[in-house]
Amino acid sequence: MQQREPHHAGTVRHKLMRRESNRRLAAAETLSNAAGESDETYLLRLLGFELLLKLAVELKTGRSAPKHHQFHKIFRLLPRTVQKDILRLAGERIGPSALGTNRNSVLKDLGRNFVNLRYPFERYSHMTETEYLDVGAKWLASGAQDSQAHFRFHPEELRGLTAALQQLTNGC
Repeated sequence: MQQREPHHAGTVRHKLMRRESNRRLAAAETLSNAAGESDETYLLRLLGFELLLKLAVELKTGRSAPKHHQFHKIFRLLPRTVQKDILRLAGERIGPSALGTNRNSVLKDLGRNFVNLRYPFERYSHMTETEYLDVGAKWLASGAQDSQAHFRFHPEELRGLTAALQQLTNGC
């Protein structure tokens, strides 16, 4: 019986993960240039990010990445030095952000968005059309607190983390 080799840079799996991430990120840019920013461009960016995060886990730990989308838990699988490198590189790209003060919350939001934005109608299906139309106005009228938002996007943090992971997994 042949044993499987541990994951390492240069495997077909890893090259495909990197290639698919690049394709999703390029598709997001194309769509954004053609139609502007949207949930769809954001979802493509989240998918590209997820592939890079899981690739980094496999490259840096020699283990298969989990199949779930809880980015905060996946991030914690990385060695602390790698986590610090990712946060440093992201910070160099985007400057001060919530990654410096509450990275766990940002990663949780990104993971929830990856799941929940695919079917946003589920979040609002219990509402009447009038109630749905009032959601944004009520949120703004109540002070537009992030803690009360149904979705928290963190686009700059996502861009910074993605760029850091691209750099970290370069050459795969």
